[in-house]
Amino acid sequence: MATHPTTTAEQGQSPSGTVPHTAPLYVDFLCYRLEPAFRRLPVADRQRGVGEFITAVRQHERHQTIRPYVSLGLRSEVDLVLWAIAPDVARFQALVADLARTGLGQYLTLSYAFLALRKASPYSSNHPQAFEANLPPRKYLFLYPFVKSRDWYLAPMEQRRAMMQEHTGIGSRFPSVRINTTYAFGLGDQDFVLAFEADEPQDFEDLVQALRESQASRYTVRDTPMIVAAFKPLDDALQGLGV
Repeated sequence: MATHPTTTAEQGQSPSGTVPHTAPLYVDFLCYRLEPAFRRLPVADRQRGVGEFITAVRQHERHQTIRPYVSLGLRSEVDLVLWAIAPDVARFQALVADLARTGLGQYLTLSYAFLALRKASPYSSNHPQAFEANLPPRKYLFLYPFVKSRDWYLAPMEQRRAMMQEHTGIGSRFPSVRINTTYAFGLGDQDFVLAFEADEPQDFEDLVQALRESQASRYTVRDTPMIVAAFKPLDDALQGLGV
């Protein structure tokens, strides 16, 4: 898996309080639904299609990080999630195009594609994202787009910072849950794409319930769809699709 080290400047604020400019690092959460017809193909055709898919992913892993997750049985319109990380959006498009040419890819429908950008937080001087630390993925991914109201952005910065400190304080009570916040202003229909990681789903459920009582939650407009998926190595992930 490729590493993406951060510098001190990338993790914090500039002296003026603005978010510093850093080299772009993009993420794309590709959420696929497998058409049931694939499972009815002859065994040889299915094996060939899966093999082609694995080969295509491996080729693209030379230029980007790709984490596979299985959502089968956890979300009706999503069976497979590929979390791709790269410095260039074009690499995501090349990946999707090549996967579509494989025998398996011809039976995969892209239900959602959440494109976002790694940026430093304007509210914290030290808030690197978990995926930048090259830590092994935890067992489950909890993925969702997030939109705040315009009233939030029009509120004074000090008021917003205080609410975010409360928000962060609540999060610190759940150290078993990792957070990955990426920014999507103008890149999609959401302000942020949030990706939490935990080994136990109950820990994340408890965190979300606690955050409902924070002041910042007043400004939430949308935080759906909520997609839960289990991390697996690529070969195991495809077997987890029942193919």
